[in-house]
Amino acid sequence: MVDQAKRLLDRANAKQTVGGAAIIISGAYLLSRLLGLFRDRLLVAHFGVGPELSAYNAAFRLPEMLFTLLVSGAFAVAFIPVLTEHLHKDEQDQAWSITSSLLNLLVLGTIAGGALIIVFAGPLTTLITPGFDRATHDLTVRLTQIMAVTPVVFAISSVLGSVQQAFNRFMIFALAGVFYNLGIILGIVTFAKHLGIYGVAWGVVLGVILQALFQWLGLYGLGFKYRLTLSLKLAGVRQTLKLMVPRSIDQGIDQINYSVETIIGSTISANAIAQFALANNLKNVPLVLIGSSITTAVFPRLAARAASGERAELIEGYVKTARLILFLAIPAALFALVARGYIVRLLYGFGDSATANTLGWFAGTIVFTSLFMLISRVYYAMQDTKTPLYLSLASIPLNIALSIIFARWYGVVGLAMSASIVAVLETVTLGIILRRRQGNFGEGHILTGGISMAFGGAIMALVVYLLITYTFPLYAVDHGFWTLMPKFVLITLAGAAAYLLPCIVMQLPEAKVILTRLREIMVKSLNLT
Repeated sequence: MVDQAKRLLDRANAKQTVGGAAIIISGAYLLSRLLGLFRDRLLVAHFGVGPELSAYNAAFRLPEMLFTLLVSGAFAVAFIPVLTEHLHKDEQDQAWSITSSLLNLLVLGTIAGGALIIVFAGPLTTLITPGFDRATHDLTVRLTQIMAVTPVVFAISSVLGSVQQAFNRFMIFALAGVFYNLGIILGIVTFAKHLGIYGVAWGVVLGVILQALFQWLGLYGLGFKYRLTLSLKLAGVRQTLKLMVPRSIDQGIDQINYSVETIIGSTISANAIAQFALANNLKNVPLVLIGSSITTAVFPRLAARAASGERAELIEGYVKTARLILFLAIPAALFALVARGYIVRLLYGFGDSATANTLGWFAGTIVFTSLFMLISRVYYAMQDTKTPLYLSLASIPLNIALSIIFARWYGVVGLAMSASIVAVLETVTLGIILRRRQGNFGEGHILTGGISMAFGGAIMALVVYLLITYTFPLYAVDHGFWTLMPKFVLITLAGAAAYLLPCIVMQLPEAKVILTRLREIMVKSLNLT
């Protein structure tokens, strides 16, 4: 039994190629996101789209802001190049000293920050939800105080996950998020029976702990030796912290934008924050599956090529990855736009035009935020974390202004409008700066591919629109997952075929790659090889 467990762990911790890593991460993220959608469906079924759910979503703001400022993506993009450099020099002992020092530092920092959140949760909640009534405000405060412990455990998970990525191990790192959602689901179906919405908050805490425990398995066989040390004298520690600061501020800017959306949403209606969060979670499914999974998988390779001065290989990897992202993100965004009503009704079990239209206006972020993730990682690979920061700083006043204006005109939908416009401008500007500094970085090849993919996406969108309008219309009486699922599957398959066919005719290499992968999966599943 022990030997079988070791063999299973060895297989899970095997090194991966970029393509294999992307598939593993996408598959794990898909499972996690499906659980996340099931989680949201349960939340809506238990608590409705009202003040309780708005308070629950608002309660994430302060803990998430703390974690984002101190850890989040800032740690991985700063730490992985440093750790990789020491591993290439066969300096494992020093690498583990650096890892332990950073882990201890982040844990202490998040403990201190979490304590401050618990003490000052009241006035801070007033600041970020000025439109809440007293009862909803007090509920948000108590939920926030319960979740204040989560940044500490998330910090541990982030360090362990970053070590795995540096060794090109992605299986356990990617699957860890599944346990987070399982914890929340357990909170909804079990704890909430006795504790109400507070039970869901305790489910969040449980999910974070399960995620961290699972991440430890990813260190098996690496020889990692934890040390109770906190040495700021180590060059690797100082370099990581130096690189983290701009990225942490950049991530903090994202939190500022989220907080602005929460502030404005609290003044629109009692349901607005819940509607925005539900639409945002739906948007995050393709964004994570495409943008996060692919860029996470390719980043260690980009960092290694940049460190060794392989410019041509760096550009080649960037161009191929950008085209793959566009090939997947463009149809996903257009499908979300056209089929938004179906998606909300199917996955959440209720029809709500505000949630559906908010999802539709998020379509722009699916494409451009995914690209932004890749372009920014090219900068990080070259150990430049400042340029994306400065651009994000410049976007804050624009996002605030557009959010206020559009929310006044269009309600919660206006927040998604603003997010899409800012995402487009940020991504295009970051790409222009990269070209001016580095010369030709393959932008022409990316643009020509993107135009062809957009043409195929337009055909797909038309087919999906016609099917929804004339063949499988969404009636007010249509409710229930199994009632809508057959229609949705047929619409999705027809849309996929309508997109792939013109892409094949235009001889896009990405279409050939996808079809080859699908063929391999089908052959393997049928045991034909």
